Amino acid sequence: MDVLSFSTIAGNIKNEINRKCGLNLSQTRILLYFDQNNNTALKMGDLADNLKISLSTLSRQLQQKKTVSFITVKRSEKDSSKIVLLNETGLQKIIQLKQVLNEIEESLLQGLSKQEVATFNHIFSELLQRSEK
Repeated sequence: MDVLSFSTIAGNIKNEINRKCGLNLSQTRILLYFDQNNNTALKMGDLADNLKISLSTLSRQLQQKKTVSFITVKRSEKDSSKIVLLNETGLQKIIQLKQVLNEIEESLLQGLSKQEVATFNHIFSELLQRSEK
C-alpha cells in the first residue's frame, strides 16, 4: 500500500472544498468543530486546545477575512478572555459545507457495497485512532 496516497486524497478533498465552498482547511475545521458541538460558545484558549493548535495559530486563523465573516468574538464577562461562536453566516456555510462533504464521500465510495463501506469505515477509524497516539 502506498501510504502517501492518503496525502493525495486529502489534497483532492481540500481542493474540492475550496472550489465548491471557497473554504481553506482551517476554516473547514473551525466550522465542523462548531457544528459537531452545537455551536457552543468557547473561550479561544479552549477552542485552540480542542482543535489541537496553538492559541496564536487560532488567533491568526480567526483574523482571516472570510473566517471573520463566519464568527462572533466577544469579551468574556468573567475575565479578559475572548469567546468565539458562529454567527448566522457561519451556520449557513456549514449547511453548504456538509452538502459538499456528502458529495465528496459519495464520489469516493461510489461502487462499493454497504458491507465494503462498513469495513472501510471500521478500518479507517482504527487507522485514525492509531495515528493519534
